[in-house]
Amino acid sequence: MTMSSKFFTVLKRAAFLAIACGLPFTTISRAQTSSSSYNPQYNTGPYDTQSYNNHQPPRYTGHSWMDHWVIEGGGGVTPPAGSTQNWANVGWNVLLGTGYKFNDRLSVLAEWNFNDLGVPHSLANVIAGVPDGSEHLWTADVNPKYNVLRHARTNVYVIGGGGFSRALVNYNAPVVFACFDYYFGPYPCSGYITVAKTSSNQGNIDIGGGGEWHVSQYERGSLFLEVRYLHMFTPDNGLPPGGGAVLIPVTFGFRW
Repeated sequence: MTMSSKFFTVLKRAAFLAIACGLPFTTISRAQTSSSSYNPQYNTGPYDTQSYNNHQPPRYTGHSWMDHWVIEGGGGVTPPAGSTQNWANVGWNVLLGTGYKFNDRLSVLAEWNFNDLGVPHSLANVIAGVPDGSEHLWTADVNPKYNVLRHARTNVYVIGGGGFSRALVNYNAPVVFACFDYYFGPYPCSGYITVAKTSSNQGNIDIGGGGEWHVSQYERGSLFLEVRYLHMFTPDNGLPPGGGAVLIPVTFGFRW
């Protein structure tokens, strides 16, 4: 065999080998190209462009058992209602509470509500002969809360229940007494002393409603504004706050 014949034989075998090795790679490449091809009719996944652009951030719903516990605090104004207006002036309130949230709608809250109102001057003068008086009315209640309407970041709810209440009335008289300063010496001071007090313990019921606004869709905290009807079964003894005292606490606060 001549040198040229050997060269053509080697070249021919190399060509067959290249074809044999290249065929599988060509098939694999075509399969990959086919599998990565784009078909619009199957664009229904979670990353669909139109769906992604219209996607709204999810509302926070909690992710652990600790998120079921509720803590709240607030304050506001407390006007008396009905015949209680004859026994008390408009005052203010403080609300503190904790509870358990069973789901997105139902919660049960244990709440302490303190109301400070004034005794009308004429009434304080008749009863105790003093020009001033104060009424401290507080309740300790168990109140179920139910979200009637729910939106992206707002709730409208009703709340109500009952428990124990205490009414403490102080009658105060102004006094003037001497104070002393190291540099200026004695000088007159004024203040009040309690000359008489009455108290009573009784049950109470309350019912009301309000609205919550979630500060962020990613957090559980919310601002709330609510109004309640509070009825205390106080005795009808001719003394403040009167028999069956009725208050309308209006409270603004934060619930977490």
